[in-house]
Amino acid sequence: MKKSTMKLTTINCALAATLAVLAGCATSSYDKGAATSTALSSTATAVAQTSTSVNSVLSALNNLTFKATGDLRVQYDAFVSASKDLDSSMKNLDSKVVALHSTAATYLGDWTNKMALIQNEELRKRSAERKDEVSGKLNEVENSYQGVKNSLLPFTSDLKDIQTYLGTDLTPGGLATIKDIVAKTKVDAVPLRDSIKTLQGSFTSLSTALSPVMPGAATK
Repeated sequence: MKKSTMKLTTINCALAATLAVLAGCATSSYDKGAATSTALSSTATAVAQTSTSVNSVLSALNNLTFKATGDLRVQYDAFVSASKDLDSSMKNLDSKVVALHSTAATYLGDWTNKMALIQNEELRKRSAERKDEVSGKLNEVENSYQGVKNSLLPFTSDLKDIQTYLGTDLTPGGLATIKDIVAKTKVDAVPLRDSIKTLQGSFTSLSTALSPVMPGAATK
């Protein structure tokens, strides 16, 4: 009798523990979506910083080559500093995208697991369709980022070449021989700046779409 009672108690405890785990998962699953929304917002902020850095380095380059006055070393050093800030912004953005990818993968993996628990076939089908939609949008913004990154690399390479060139010929004559290259770099940067702005908007809008907080509502 005692053995049966102990066995029944053990089963009940195990069942209770299992239900507790499931309940905990159920209440925390939406947090994974919220975490993905937050990661998207954080990435959008990093994109904005990169945009600011691009504008700053172009301004510094313009001041050095087309508005040169006084000691050229002061304006050259400002250009070098702005270039370093852009490099830092790009590295920060890259780390944010890597973190986003990991957070989104956890979110989608949990979604798949929870979807398997849905008994109603129609609901399970709709959940799968929504998951595919969200997954597709996440892939789109990551691919857009990769496109911007690919455009930033030759841009920063040109900046480094200009920096090296003027570093050994920081004279009025040196500036005169490179103005056409700088002018082309500024023109080439126009679509790059536009694509960065578009990317920022994409991250922001998807962050809003995946947030459990309605627009204008206070967070808990």
